Amino acid sequence: MLRNLNMEVFYPYSPQKVWQVLTNRQALAAWLMENDFEPRLGHKFQFQHSTLPGLEGNIDCEVIELDEPRKLAFTWYDKMMSLPSIVTWTLKPVDGGTQLQLEHKQLRYKPVETHHDKLLHEPIRLYQPRQVHESKAVTPTLAPNTYTIRFPSISVGNYMALDSIILSYFINGGWDYKLKEKLPQVLIQDFTSSGVHILH
Repeated sequence: MLRNLNMEVFYPYSPQKVWQVLTNRQALAAWLMENDFEPRLGHKFQFQHSTLPGLEGNIDCEVIELDEPRKLAFTWYDKMMSLPSIVTWTLKPVDGGTQLQLEHKQLRYKPVETHHDKLLHEPIRLYQPRQVHESKAVTPTLAPNTYTIRFPSISVGNYMALDSIILSYFINGGWDYKLKEKLPQVLIQDFTSSGVHILH
């Protein structure tokens, strides 16, 4: 089952400027997290999370879609997650600036097959004593019956993976804060290869 976060935020800047803030390592560090991101398809990188007091951890990511300056997508996986999630940024030019759309899709449940599930779906053979002559048999032997019994399919259920605290923070308000409070502060800066310069 997917739990999705969809957000749209308007910025009075060109798509190229917003793209820079999403793909420049220094810019990402200023509004999101420290990282070793590179805008290259297949690039594996990490965010170093330290937003929550007392909780630090790495988020492993991989760039899976890159279409400058229109679309960027990467996987998102920390050690408390059972399955990765996917972050997708879509930039649309509109009058006066850029409409930025964020979609963060999370797998909430993972079906797990247990030994019990397997037993419920396999046929069970019944055994019954084989008829033997009394004078030759000390103990009866068992021969397989020609009948089999199948239990009805009984769903044991899906096992819910524990939520990642880091992912929950972002899904439940963290992204909203980052996109509406932090990112606009970074958009007024000029990020170049030599560092950060404030635009006057």
